[in-house]
Formats: sequence, structure tokens, C-alpha cells
Amino acid sequence: MNTVVADRITAVQAPQSTPLNNEEIIDLGQYWRTIKRAKWSIIAVTFVCLLIGGLIASSAVPIYRASAKILADPQQPNANRNEQYIASALVFLYYETQYEIIRSRNIAETVVDKLGLVEKYKKAQLENKNQQTSGLSSTIKELKTEFAALFSKESKTIKVAPTDAELKIMLASSIQAGIEVSGGKQSQIINVSYTSPDPEEAAEIINAISDAYIQFGLESRLGEVKNTESWLGEQFSLLKQKLQDSETKLSTYRSQQGLVDTNQQKSIGNTQLQSLNNELIRAQTKLSAAEEQYLAVKNVQQGSNDLYSLGPVLQNKTASDMVKANARASQKVSELTERYGEKHPTMISARSELNSTQENLKLEVDKIVDNIQKNYKLAQFQVTNIIKLISKTRSDIQSLQTENFSLVSLERDVENNRRIYENFQISLMETSGKGEYTASNVHIIDRAIAPKAPFKPNIKMIIVLAGVFGVFFGVVLAFMREALDNTFKTPDAVEEKLKLPALGITPVVKKKKSSTKPEKQYLEDSRSPFAESINTIRTGLLFSNIDNPPKTILVTSATGSEGKSTMAMNLAAAYSNLGKTLLLEVDLRKPSMAKNLNIESKVGLTDLVSGSVTTASDVFYKDNEGKLSVMTCGSFARNPLELLSSQKFESTLESLKAHFEYIILDGPPTLPVSDSCILANKVDGVIFAVKAEDTRIKVAKEAVSRLQKLNANIIGAVLTVAEPQKMSYYGDHYYSGEYYGAQPLQEAS
Repeated sequence: MNTVVADRITAVQAPQSTPLNNEEIIDLGQYWRTIKRAKWSIIAVTFVCLLIGGLIASSAVPIYRASAKILADPQQPNANRNEQYIASALVFLYYETQYEIIRSRNIAETVVDKLGLVEKYKKAQLENKNQQTSGLSSTIKELKTEFAALFSKESKTIKVAPTDAELKIMLASSIQAGIEVSGGKQSQIINVSYTSPDPEEAAEIINAISDAYIQFGLESRLGEVKNTESWLGEQFSLLKQKLQDSETKLSTYRSQQGLVDTNQQKSIGNTQLQSLNNELIRAQTKLSAAEEQYLAVKNVQQGSNDLYSLGPVLQNKTASDMVKANARASQKVSELTERYGEKHPTMISARSELNSTQENLKLEVDKIVDNIQKNYKLAQFQVTNIIKLISKTRSDIQSLQTENFSLVSLERDVENNRRIYENFQISLMETSGKGEYTASNVHIIDRAIAPKAPFKPNIKMIIVLAGVFGVFFGVVLAFMREALDNTFKTPDAVEEKLKLPALGITPVVKKKKSSTKPEKQYLEDSRSPFAESINTIRTGLLFSNIDNPPKTILVTSATGSEGKSTMAMNLAAAYSNLGKTLLLEVDLRKPSMAKNLNIESKVGLTDLVSGSVTTASDVFYKDNEGKLSVMTCGSFARNPLELLSSQKFESTLESLKAHFEYIILDGPPTLPVSDSCILANKVDGVIFAVKAEDTRIKVAKEAVSRLQKLNANIIGAVLTVAEPQKMSYYGDHYYSGEYYGAQPLQEAS
């Protein structure tokens, strides 16, 4: 414990070199300790909020919600393809439209009529004139007042009973206000709900709304079908007459002009033209082949090659056989020439055979060449002739179109009128079918049933919210109170605010019958928690300057009743265990030592300084087996400040220093008088007492500042009259309430 205190003193006195600013450190533990200190206040605030929440929940009128589920398919059951395509493209608008229809005044008024709510309301008013109506009637009562106010003059207030029409409007408005519609986003199901204080009424109205909505859809669709059917019927008659007129004009024109059907004529011409085009392709193909053979013959005739090598010649079987025979005859002549002479009969016969073969071959080749030339010219003629025919046919078709322009126009009118007539006939048949088919694309999936429990007020939610708000508000109040509490609660706060070492605390003492007075606590029970705290303070003083510990110590505070006298008396008793110690009372304006120690105070310090008493031993009171001497202030001093400032007092104090090892001065408070400021420079050190949860920070700072301006050696500060139980809340790493064994306490002065 002693080492810890010394370390704390050294840490506060040493210059701070930490890299982080203290203001940047967030101590979450401090917040938690603040909440723990105010736990009973938070519990009380929470209890009050819960009580208020419970009262609100119990006094609120229960509201019931009845719901029905409706299947709404955007596709009409008998819609054509175009209508279905349009419906699928506008499906996002479809459901918004259905919501507005369900919430519309038309649906609400239909419900009023169907359920006879006007008569029910009037009957209920007659039966319960002096009673509060429930359900829809309670809402109507308010609406009635507002409705009457709208039609009242500023200078006159005339109360007129509403008519049935006005009641119907008010009831419909009330129903509209209670309708809730949702769904249709992810599915085709629409949820329709109605809220009312009466569960039976809520279910009855929501079912009536569902029926009215479906009936509205059917009636709207049937009305549209009837209107469309009527319009189509009128247009159909007009179109039929128009078609008949156009057909009559066409027939008359054909008879007058002697014309046939232009479509038939055009078809024949197109067929002929197509046939000629096919013939032209075939003729051009033949011409191409004939031209190829013709050019080959020309090339051979113009060159040095013979005609025997031509493809057509080689491909001709007769010519081919002749070529082979000519080759054999020529070979035979060549063989005979080597054996016989030219005039040999065999040779003459061979030559004759060769000449005959060559003549026949030439005639055959000339015939083939002549055929090639004729075929080429014939192919040219055929192509030219077909081209002329195609040109003539096209010209005839164009002429026919020009001549029959009026006929074509009349035929086109007939065709268009017939197409329009047939389309209208189909539409009329479809529309007539819709009028007979009354299937709906809207169906009730689940009808509403009377709810068993209200959905408002949500008592559990109200209680939970009240509890949460109570805890939150209690915590806020705790932090506000903490922020507004400008007193010291922990040694850390003393060090932080006063920039002084915290030497320790002096706890309050147990309150018991015939208990020891706090001023004598150390002498009577040196092993008590209070005595241990005094020993801690004494150790801190000794470690404040190990080489030269203070011998004369002034104990002061900012104002009175801060526990400085109790601390001074017990601290002197603690020092008496180390050596001869004097407890010197220097609070000459408000002396209390004699009374607190229960000793007589006939003579004392003032008598010794003034010379009334010459022997110092006459003013001492011995205690603690003679180790502790006590000197009270003695006789009343008319001018305490002048006495303490005198040379005689200083000489007296010096003589006392020579006689005692330690002198503890119980001084006056610093702010009310200047006595402590005079005494601070006459002692080795000053202890500044701060009363826990009482001394204002600003007051303590002012007192410390006054002493520091006089260069007083303030060794440290002591937190007095501290309650260990609360100390554990402020920082349980400092002090333990169980260690000090604190109970209900009496305060030491």
C-alpha cells in the first residue's frame, strides 16, 4: 500500500510526457460506474414509465382488424390477345388502380346501402342517446359534429339533424378511413383490412367491401361490353351497306366495259411471262453450247490444225470410225511402200483405199461443221425471238393494267370493304359472347372472420417501449446529474481538477451507540479501516520527500466542515507512533479541538505567544502514552491574523520545532480568512482537505490557487468523509466497501 501511494505522488508531481491528451481518452468504465451509481434512480424512472405505459395501454379503446384476401388477375378471362398483351404491360398500374377502387367512395356507399348502416345508425342513436356508441357509430358521432360545423354560419350555430343522404356520405367516409389495402406486388393476392372497435362489425364491413368490389368489376365490365356491342352493331350495318354498294358498282362497270376479272387476266399474263422466261433460259443455254462449238471450228479453220481433232468430230461415232479407218489405211500404205513400188497392183489398191477413206472422212467432217454453224444460227434466232415475245407480253400486261385501272380501283374498294366487314363481324361475335359470359377475374380467397383479439393497442409493445424509454430517460438523467454535480468523488478527480497528488481518503465511521468520536478514532481503534486510511496518508507524506520529509504540516481546506480537524487530530496520533508529535490548533477564530477531544482549554497557543504563560509545558495535554501532545488555541484572540503574523508566533513555532519531531497544525479554512495563507509559509508542507461529494470544484481550485500564489508547498490533497460503498462505484480499483466495512455513517467535522 505504501509503495502504491508513493508511486501515485511521484506520478502526479512529475511532468506529464504521455503522447496522448487526457481529453482524447474515453473511459467506458466511468460511464458504467455512473450508471451503477444511479441504478436506483434509473429503476424508479423506469418503474414510473412502465406504470404510465400500463395506464395508457389499459385505458386505450381496443381496435380490431378484420382481413380478407382477394385474388385479382390482371388478365381478363375472355380477353383477346391484344387485350392480354396490354394488360401484362400495364400490370404495375393495374394493382394501384384496384387499390383506389377498393378505397373509393362508390364502394363505401355500396357497403352502406347493402348493410343498411343508415337505418342501423339512426336506430342506435334513438336507443343510446345518452350512451357512447361503439364501432362505426363512435366515428360517425365525431364526423357529424365536423359536418355540421362546415355548414354553420359564423354568427349563428344551428344544430340540424343530418339527412339520410348526409348520413350516407359520413358513414361512407368513415368506412373509407378504416380501409387498409396491401399486396399485389409479389403475387396476385390483395389483402383488404378494416379496423373497428367492434370485431363483428369489422368482419361484416370487410366482407361487404369485398363483395361490392367484385360486383363493381362485373358491372363495369358488362357495361363496357354492352356499349361496345351497341356501337359495333351500328357500324356493322353501315359497313354491310357500303360493301353491297361497292360490289354493285364493280358489277355494273364490268358489264359496261365487257371486262373480265383483272386478277384472272393478271394471273394469265404472269403465267405466260414466267413460261417465256423459262424458255429464254433454256434457249440461252443452247446458244451458249452452240457458240462454244462454233468458235472452236472458227479457231481451227483460221489456224494450222485440222478439223479431225475437234471435240464434236471425235464425239461423232461415224467420224470417229472413219478417222480410225483412215489411220489404218495410211499405215498399210506406209508398210507396202517399203516392199512394193508405186505401180505394184497391191500398192495401187492400197492407195486407192486410202484416198477413198480420206474423201469420206472429209465429207463427214464438213457435214459436222455445217451442222455446228446451222445450230449456232438457230440458237441465236430462238433467243432473239423469245426476248421479243417476253417484251410483248410485258407490254400487254402493262397495257391491260392501264386499260383496267378503274376496274382495279373498284375491285380494291370491294376487297377493302369486305375485309373491314368481316373483322367487324368477328368483333361483334366476340363481344356478344362476352355479354353472355359473366366470369370474373377477381375472386375472394379468404373471407373475413371476426378477430378474437385486438391488434391495437399492442400492450406488450407499449410496455416494452415504456420500459426502454424509462431506462433511456433514467440513464440520461443520471448523466445529466453527473454532469451538473460539481463536486469531488474520487481521488482521481482530485488529482485531475486540482493538479495535486491524492494522498488518500478518510472514510466516514460506523454509526453505533456509544461509538468512538471520529477525532479519537485512531487512538481508540488503531486497526480500524479509518486508522488504516490515516496510516496511508502518513505514508504518502513521508514518501513525498524521502530524504527530507516534512516535520511541520498544516492541514487546511477551502471552507469549514470539510473534515480537516478530524484528519489533523488522527494524523497527529499516527505520527506520534513515529516520534514526539504536537497537535497544534491554529484555528483561532473557530476553535473546536478542546470540545472534540473532551479536554479543558483554559490556556493554549494564544497564551503562550502573548506571554501570559511562560512555561510551554503548562499548555500541553498529553495522550498516547505521552507521545502525543495537544495544544489548543487557548484564550480568545481579538486579532488572530495579527497574532499569527507576529514575530512572537514565529519564535514560538521555532521553539516548538526544537522540542517535537513532528507538528501537525489544525488550521482555519483558506477562503473565509487569510490565516492559512500566513501559516502556509511557516510550515514544511500543507495538506488540503476536500470533502467528498460536498466541496465544489471551483471553490477548491480557488483556495489552492490562493495558496500556490503564496508559494506554499502543498504536498497533496485528501478526500475526506468518503463513503467506501460509493467509492467502489466511482472506481472499484481504488477502494473496497467491504474492506472498510462501512455501514450507515456519521459525518466527521
